Amino acid sequence: LYLPGCSKKEEKFELFSPESFAYSMEDGWELNAAVRAKGFEQKENDNKFSARLSYYTNLQTPDGKLVNKISFGIIDKTENEKISEIPIESQIKLDSTYQTGKYKIIFYVTDELTRRRAVSWSYFELSK
Repeated sequence: LYLPGCSKKEEKFELFSPESFAYSMEDGWELNAAVRAKGFEQKENDNKFSARLSYYTNLQTPDGKLVNKISFGIIDKTENEKISEIPIESQIKLDSTYQTGKYKIIFYVTDELTRRRAVSWSYFELSK
């Protein structure tokens, strides 16, 4: 017996709405970057839903050099209802050795329950 609509359709794990901006400080800049994740796996236990994402960010400088894993972390989230999306935020201090120009921050996110991965990026400008 086949019942269409009863099978569980796997949602696509993806990142969306990336944004980043930096503001000048006395000794460099502070970079604020964020992206949102959806389509991740969730465990249900005692009417609570939990998800676990890990991430790291790379920074591409105006001259094309890559600064690997400039930030990283793990997000464990538990809610009383199914979680539709999870914000991933990174606040990074960039010292005065970073020159002015257009940079790219790249988010690499892994759904720890399925090992699926997603990537997204955003551009920002360092200026005095």
